Amino acid sequence: MQKNILITGGAGYIGSHTVKELRRKGYQPIVYDNLSTGHRWAVRNNELIEGDLGDTINLNRVLQQTKPIAVIHFAGSISVGESVERPEIYFRNNVINTF
Repeated sequence: MQKNILITGGAGYIGSHTVKELRRKGYQPIVYDNLSTGHRWAVRNNELIEGDLGDTINLNRVLQQTKPIAVIHFAGSISVGESVERPEIYFRNNVINTF
């Protein structure tokens, strides 16, 4: 049985290290990232699906196709200064898109 785990934001620093550890433990990590702050080079190409959490149609398609046994969510925005200047972006990404 394939042990797929979907990692949102998996092309970022913490996500990419989680991907490496999951792979080492025998899981099949699948990265879902919009690459706004992550990096393509941080993930093996066959594990990266470019997409945004706000695109529920694409996200649902990915979930149906990959049938993950778990989802690990690292796709939050983290810049404190910007979050104070533009809180609506952080609310949309960190709260609404998480739902």
